[in-house]
Amino acid sequence: MHTLYAQLRDQLRDRILQGQLVPHDKLPSESELSAEHGVSRITVRQALADLQRDGLIVRVQGKGAFVAAPRTQQSLQRLQGLGEALAGLGRVHSRRLSVKELRASPEAARALRLPGGSTAWQLASLRYLEREPLSVNIAWFPGALGERMLRIDASGRDYIDVLETELDRPVAQAELEISAVPAPTRQARLLKVEPGAPALRVQRVLHGADGQPLQFETALYRGDTFSYKLSLVR
Repeated sequence: MHTLYAQLRDQLRDRILQGQLVPHDKLPSESELSAEHGVSRITVRQALADLQRDGLIVRVQGKGAFVAAPRTQQSLQRLQGLGEALAGLGRVHSRRLSVKELRASPEAARALRLPGGSTAWQLASLRYLEREPLSVNIAWFPGALGERMLRIDASGRDYIDVLETELDRPVAQAELEISAVPAPTRQARLLKVEPGAPALRVQRVLHGADGQPLQFETALYRGDTFSYKLSLVR
């Protein structure tokens, strides 16, 4: 026999999967669901937590719960920028948050093969798919390349595209490291999720044809909207 929270969870799940509630629809508040179904708010929170874990809803602090949009997906079959990978799903664009020349973090210095204490250019941006925030990106570029990058309007463009077409620096390969992490408070606010919500951290180093690193980037994606797909052959 299903518990009360499981019954409520299944009812809400059915409404979402059957299209009675569509992406971006706001769910009734906890108090409204509690009164409507005759259950406690603790029971409602348990049901919503399950739906969030399954990727069916998104909970925004201070605003409530919303039906999640289908996850966007990027294949790892070949090297491509996010805009190229998501072409057809909607317009990918970005808002620059900051540009700084500062001492490279130990991670960035190691990835870019810079001597300790070296400076590099850090570009922070918030990327969107249509109107929804998708990822917070922190990109590092070595000195001269970073200065050239600053003069280019890269909003709505992939760094790979900018490097190759504007700066004549073909990208030959990349190294990726993907991990599941809780969203830190500041990034969670930008991504419109609760602090500690599941997020996907992708660290990427781009290399030129000569093997030299061109860029080190850390991207934090909303865990409820993005996934990577990898096909393996044995």
